[in-house]
Amino acid sequence: MIRSKTEINQDLDGKENLVPVQKVDLQILKKADKYNVNLETLETLSSKPYRKKTIQVKKSNDSWKTLDVSLSEIINFFISSSERPVFMVRDDSVVYLNQAAVKLLAIESEKDIVGKRFLNVVATQDWNLLVENIGEMLTDAKVLPINIVSKNGKVQKVNFQAIYLSEIEHFSFILLGEHIKKEVKPVFNNLYDDLTGLPNFFLFEDRVHVAVANENAKENAKDQAIIAVAAISINNLEAFRKMHIEELVIKKIANNLVLNLSKRATVALGLKYDFWVMLPDLKNKAAVNHEIRHIFEILDEGVSDNFTRHELSFSIGVSSFPQPAHSAKKVIEQAIAAIKVAQRVNRNTIEFYSEEI
Repeated sequence: MIRSKTEINQDLDGKENLVPVQKVDLQILKKADKYNVNLETLETLSSKPYRKKTIQVKKSNDSWKTLDVSLSEIINFFISSSERPVFMVRDDSVVYLNQAAVKLLAIESEKDIVGKRFLNVVATQDWNLLVENIGEMLTDAKVLPINIVSKNGKVQKVNFQAIYLSEIEHFSFILLGEHIKKEVKPVFNNLYDDLTGLPNFFLFEDRVHVAVANENAKENAKDQAIIAVAAISINNLEAFRKMHIEELVIKKIANNLVLNLSKRATVALGLKYDFWVMLPDLKNKAAVNHEIRHIFEILDEGVSDNFTRHELSFSIGVSSFPQPAHSAKKVIEQAIAAIKVAQRVNRNTIEFYSEEI
């Protein structure tokens, strides 16, 4: 695949950003002047280090008593226990992050990231955005949306505020993220994938059972139609995950399958295998072969983000009811057995279940 000088980056809203790769400076956090930040302005805005202050506490008997407390200890407690992700950055390194940030990055502890480059956790397409706006964030309380990449490759957009830390030999600041709300969804929505809107595997399995039951309900066995079930694995999905376009690829594949297959077909997201397709009401084996070949051609076209075509490496395992499977459970099990054989071949492959498998 030929790469142009411009890298195409897909943000979470589905819009493309053109980011000149050659202009990105890997050491952008080394000095404040690279941000066009006026340090003198920041110094006048920044507060002095927290010191012990006297706080008056009113007791129930209306008498007053003074109590010395360390505000830094109180602030540290609230930051560490806050559900808002917090990163403290010095030059190009992360020197502190709270538990919310640890959870956001899907790491085991802060030791996994402290001392490492902050840019390691920022999506590449947002590096220049951070450079151009950090000055306003520090001086004007500007909120900046930044895509954070977790250890498992998931990209999540977080709105950050910045607080300047006055140090003599370093350019340091704190990034305070917005509270990440856990969306509570009705139970029925859990049957559908949030990204694609496709049924999940459990709903797909139920639909296969219903389709098989409908065919079994026919009085004459000769009137039964064929139901084909295909399991699909996208074998190079890990490569797309490292490029941070995994969600784009999955959405494109889902759309291509839904729009190009028969309206009677059911396309679903899988568990171990990425996609499942059920093709009901097929008249004969020739019709089965035609529909499965159509799935192959759709995947073989790859996916495109308007500028770049991404080739897919895939395997397809197929079985059908009433032959060779005699039940809904068997047709799914046989499709899984077939795809395992297909995955052993180092090319795009269709494998139909047979007794030899």
